Amino acid sequence: MSQLKSIKCTKCAAPLDLLGGGRVKTITCSYCKSILDIENEYEVLGNFQNVKFDHEIPFKIGMQGELKGVHYTIIGRVRYSELNSDSFWDDLLLFSPLYGYAWLTYEEGHLTYSKRTRNFPNFSWNEVKNMDTLQYKERKYEADELFTARIDYIEGELTWVAKKYDKNDVLELYAPPYGISLEKSKHEIEYYELEYLESEEVYEAFNISQEEQVEHNSIHALREFGTSFFKPLLKMTLGVMLATVLLIFMVLQTGGGKKILTIKGDNTTSIEYPFSLTSGQYLSTIILKSPTDKELDNFNIKILEQNQTIFAINTHNCYISPRIESTENQNLPTWSYRAKEVKVYLNLEEKVSYLLQVTAVDATLKSHINISIYEQESRINYLVWYMIGLILILIGYFIQKKVYQQQLDDEEYESWMFLLLKNSIPFLLFYMVMFFMIVPFEGMPLIVRIFFTFLISVFAYNFIKIPINIVYSIYKKIKGA
Repeated sequence: MSQLKSIKCTKCAAPLDLLGGGRVKTITCSYCKSILDIENEYEVLGNFQNVKFDHEIPFKIGMQGELKGVHYTIIGRVRYSELNSDSFWDDLLLFSPLYGYAWLTYEEGHLTYSKRTRNFPNFSWNEVKNMDTLQYKERKYEADELFTARIDYIEGELTWVAKKYDKNDVLELYAPPYGISLEKSKHEIEYYELEYLESEEVYEAFNISQEEQVEHNSIHALREFGTSFFKPLLKMTLGVMLATVLLIFMVLQTGGGKKILTIKGDNTTSIEYPFSLTSGQYLSTIILKSPTDKELDNFNIKILEQNQTIFAINTHNCYISPRIESTENQNLPTWSYRAKEVKVYLNLEEKVSYLLQVTAVDATLKSHINISIYEQESRINYLVWYMIGLILILIGYFIQKKVYQQQLDDEEYESWMFLLLKNSIPFLLFYMVMFFMIVPFEGMPLIVRIFFTFLISVFAYNFIKIPINIVYSIYKKIKGA
C-alpha cells in the first residue's frame, strides 16, 4: 500500500497528496493544474489550467488494484497524442512499494501493461529506425511504423520532469499479446515490455463501476485475434475434430462392413436365397444396383423370417416390420426417381435364418439387378457431415483472421467486402452446419427446412457464445491461479 504524505501547492496553497515513492520528481496540483518540482522546493514548472480537450477516463489518481499479482496505486497520468495523427492515449503511472513502477496505458477502451526493462540489448537509434523484426525472449516481434508522441496533459506524480508538448520518438514491436516499446527522449533510449490486458479484468481489479466502464469498439495491435470467442472456438473445434477422426477410425476398424452375399437376377427368374448374419453388431446393408433406372424399378425385394415378411421395397413403397423397428412402418419413402442404385440399412439379428426374395414386376421387360448384403456396417455419414461442418468452422476462422489482419494493417479499410466477411461469414458457416446437422428436418420440403433451420440458427448463434465465453473465463482463471 502507498503511504499518503500531505503538503501544499506553492501556487494556490491547495493540499497535495504524495502517493509515490522516492523516485517521484514532479507533482501536478489537482486544483490549479500547476506542475511542481519536488526536488527544487516545489517550484512551478508549468501549468495545464487552460487545457480545453475532454480528458475524462474511467481511471483516477489514487485508485488501487492488483495487476499481474502486484498491488498497485495509480499515482500519475500523462496524455499523449501522435503528431500528424488523430490518435491519443493515456499512460497511467502505477506504483507498488515492493515492486516499484509500471504503466497502464488506456486507449479507446483498450488497456496494456508495461514495465521498463534494463536487460535489453543496446541499440543505436539508427539501428532501431531500421528494424523490421526482433527476436527477444523466444518471441519474434514485428516492427510498426516509427512515430512521435507529444505530451498534451499531465496529472498526479511522475518520475521525471515532464513539460507540456515534450516529445519522444517511439517504435513499437508486436508479438500479440506481447510487445516492446523503444522510446527515445533527449537523453536516452528506454525499453519497455508490453502486454495486452482484457479490459473487463482491469476494470474489476480497480473496482470501476459498470457505468464508468468504456467498451472498446476498435482493434488493437497487441490484442490477439479472437481472444474472447474465435480462439476458444478454434481450440474446441480442433479437439472435437481429433476426437471425431479417432471415432471414425475406430468405427471403420470394427464397422467397415463384411460382405456375406452377392447375387444376380433378371426378369426371367424369381430368386429365393437364404442367408444369416454372423454378427449383429452395427447394421446390415442391402445394396441394389441395375444398369438403368427402369430396370431397377421392375423389381420387388423382400426379406422373410419364418415365412413372414419383415422388409419389402419396390419403386412405389417400402415396408419395415416391427421385428426390425419398435413400431410397424408402412408406405415409407422408397428410392428416388431415376435411381439406378439403392442402399438400405437394416437392424437384423445374428444367427437368424432369413430368406431373400427377388421377383420381377413385369416378366416381359428385360432387366437385370445385382444384390449385395453386408453385415457389421456402420453409418458414418453423419460423422462425415459433422467433420465437414467442423472444417467449415475452421475455414471461417481463418477467413475472419485474415480480415482482422487486413484491418489491423490498414485501420481505414472498411469496404463492403470487409463488412460482408466480418458480419456474414461466421453466421453463414454456422447456418450450414445447422442445416446438415438437424436430422428431424431432413424429411421436410427444402424451402421449409431452410426457413426453420434459419430461425433456429439465429437464436443458437447468439446463445452459443455464452458457454464458450464462460468456459474461456474459467480456463483463464485456472491458468492464472
